[in-house]
Amino acid sequence: MLLYQAWLNWRLQQALSNLVATSFNDQLADGVIALGGLLVLASGLALAALSAWAVIAFSAGWAIQAAYLLWANRSNLNDPPAAGRRRAVHAFAGYTAATALVLLLPLTGVLA
Repeated sequence: MLLYQAWLNWRLQQALSNLVATSFNDQLADGVIALGGLLVLASGLALAALSAWAVIAFSAGWAIQAAYLLWANRSNLNDPPAAGRRRAVHAFAGYTAATALVLLLPLTGVLA
């Protein structure tokens, strides 16, 4: 769903580019969100296949999400997107727990 939303946002920005200018920060944020979505998808697929690549994919996904949330939280916390970021932080906490479990799987011999 996140990748679909990023694709729709990109298409909308392309269609309205003659009417409304998109800031570099917005374009960068959209790119990072799309990259994060791809890494979450890759980590899930790697885990489903019980591949050792799951550790790398989860770690990379965690790092890009952490960097994005740190960058996004530098703005005013009273603006409307702040509520969405709070939900993103809650989802990030769940992804952190999943990442911690995946990092333990090689120690138990589950991931080859």
